[in-house]
Amino acid sequence: MPDHQIQKPNLFISHATSDGEFANVLKAEIDKVFADGLNVFSTSSPGAVGASSDWLQAIEERLGVAQAVIAIITPLSIERPWLWFEVGASWLRARSKQLAIYPLCAPEIDFSELPSPLDRLQALSMGKAIDLKLLFEGLIKQFGFGKLSAFKASNIIKRIPKYTSVKITDVDQNERQLYSGKYSGYSDDELTEVINTELLSTEIDHIVNLPTLYKGREDSLYHGKLVHFRKLDKKLDLPPGTSRRLLVPAAAAYGLEPELLRDNIVRFQPTKWFKEKYMTAT
Repeated sequence: MPDHQIQKPNLFISHATSDGEFANVLKAEIDKVFADGLNVFSTSSPGAVGASSDWLQAIEERLGVAQAVIAIITPLSIERPWLWFEVGASWLRARSKQLAIYPLCAPEIDFSELPSPLDRLQALSMGKAIDLKLLFEGLIKQFGFGKLSAFKASNIIKRIPKYTSVKITDVDQNERQLYSGKYSGYSDDELTEVINTELLSTEIDHIVNLPTLYKGREDSLYHGKLVHFRKLDKKLDLPPGTSRRLLVPAAAAYGLEPELLRDNIVRFQPTKWFKEKYMTAT
């Protein structure tokens, strides 16, 4: 007998490992609006890739049959090469109208930060109801079915996490990020010397030689200035992830120890010996 089973259209959600909650919230709303009429592939979904499967092959196969790719852009994934692999693998098919790519950004992402080729597409925000409606209208138009009346933007906006609370997985922490800056190829010892020269030596020089210059909490590392690792990497043009890996041990040699340390931020305080030796006047 001939097989008359209807083949469902395929949608691929591209995201970093740490951003699984964003993908899961989005997938739940897609399943509702399309009444489970789409094959939605997301690596964070249970059973998406079998335990004994070739992970890369599974990704390539799913991308090869997808009619739409939603790329979830977050402060983490925007620097991850796997996002660009998945988008790049879809780009030629998108240009020939075989599929559509939808960049969907976390609320913390500024659209002006999007690199090429995503900056050539209409980016949408997960934090804006009008943008989410545009996404679902686009998907419904593309696939030719779906129930927009079942869509509620609040189901997504209220359930996605604040990015400051996202736990960065070991996979994402250890993954090499895209970088082609002036310190490309530098060893950790060389990058530490850059941090020492460009940041720490300047900080200690001001504290030791001009002890009354900095008084406010955010004026100096020695008074508890909050450091965002990614912002510092960009400021010093370091390879992404350098500050998180090297700043704390480098700062120890300058009499600083963490008062607060999280995945994305650190706040230092002077060690006891440094405070007694150099900061009695402050």
